[in-house]
Amino acid sequence: MSAIGRLPFVILLFLVTGFSLPSTPIVLLMIIAGSLWILPMFFYYKALQNEDPSRVALLIQLVPFFTLPIAFFAINERLTVFQGIAFISLIIAGALAGIRRFSGKWKLSKAFFLICLSCLLWAISDVMFKKLEPAFSSYLSAFAVDFLGGFLVSFLILFLPKNRPKILSAFSNLPARAWIMAVLSVISGIIGGLSFNYALTIGKASLTSVLMGIQPLFVIALGLLMRLFIREISKEDIGLNALLFKGLSFGFVIIGLILLQL
Repeated sequence: MSAIGRLPFVILLFLVTGFSLPSTPIVLLMIIAGSLWILPMFFYYKALQNEDPSRVALLIQLVPFFTLPIAFFAINERLTVFQGIAFISLIIAGALAGIRRFSGKWKLSKAFFLICLSCLLWAISDVMFKKLEPAFSSYLSAFAVDFLGGFLVSFLILFLPKNRPKILSAFSNLPARAWIMAVLSVISGIIGGLSFNYALTIGKASLTSVLMGIQPLFVIALGLLMRLFIREISKEDIGLNALLFKGLSFGFVIIGLILLQL
C-alpha cells in the first residue's frame, strides 16, 4: 500500500517542481535516505512478532539517542544548554507516553536488537535528508526524491516470489471498508512525512526526532475519538495508571517546549 500510494504523489511532486535535480551522486544518496526510512519497517514488524507491542513502543524512544551523535559528527549539530535539557525532558515524556501495563519480565530478546537496528537506520535517514536537502532547488524536489527511495524499497516486496501470492491474495480479498481506511492511512502518512521532513530542514535533527516520541499522546486521544466511528480500532487503556503516565508525559512535553523557546 505504501508503494502504490507513494508513486502518484511522487510523480505529482516531480511535475510541480519541474524535475529540477542536483548532481547524480546527491540524487542517489537522497534515494538511499528515503529507502533507509522504509527499510526499518521490516525489522519493526518482525520485532512485534517476538515481543509485546508495549515494550516495542518503549524501545522506539531510542531513536533520538542514535540521532544525536550521528548529527553531531555528520552535520556538526550542537545543542545549547536549554536545548539539551529540553532533549532530556522530551525523552522522558516519550518514555512515559509509551508505558503501558504488561506482564512478564524484561529480557534481552531478539526484538531488542531488531528495534536498535531500526532506530539506527531511521536516525541515519533523518540526518542524511537534513544534510542533502540544501543541494536541491526546493524542499519539494528533495522530498520527492526521498519519497521515491521509500517507494522503491516498498515495491521490491512484490518481486519476492515467496511473498507475491500472499500480497496479491490479500489485496483481492479486501472489502471496500478496508480499502477506504488503507487509502486514508496512506494519505495521512504522506502528510506526516511531508511535515516531519520539513521540520528537519528548519530545526535540529536530534530535537525533531525526539518530538516523535510523544506520538502515544496523540494515539490515545485519537483512538478514543475514532473508536466511535471505526469499530476495528482497539480500545485504549484509560485506567488511572495509564492516565497518570500520560499526564506526566504531557507535563514533560510542556516543559521541553518551553525550554526550546529560551
